[in-house]
Amino acid sequence: MQPFTLNKAATACNKSKATILKAIRLGRLSASRNDKNQWQIDPAELFRCYPPDQSSYQSVEPITSTQTGQENELLVRLELMGKLLLQVENERDDLKADRDHWRRQATMLLTHQPEKLKPEGEQIKKPEASLLWRKLFGRH
Repeated sequence: MQPFTLNKAATACNKSKATILKAIRLGRLSASRNDKNQWQIDPAELFRCYPPDQSSYQSVEPITSTQTGQENELLVRLELMGKLLLQVENERDDLKADRDHWRRQATMLLTHQPEKLKPEGEQIKKPEASLLWRKLFGRH
């Protein structure tokens, strides 16, 4: 496999060029310069430091002879944006569900009215005997 330039390396591992360059300067990533003074980064070395996201490359169509590198890069970015959109939509749905749950909880707490307790000195009145009971036993 051909070595990556700084731009291609940044695209391949979804990092900025500044991040890749900083890793080279700090010695975390080994690279050399070609005759045009461009950085040449071995793909194995790059992916040792920055493992690629395998899920983002599985559904992208392979490069055909009519596609340029820029078109393939756009396909990869489009695929990543689609996955990010799905993730954001899932998080939004979770937040809506949480909001609805807590709204129901608050409504239940606000509308619930507990029974009022009788003061200690007050006696609870017993229901009066029915009319039939009074007539049978002579209590008027």
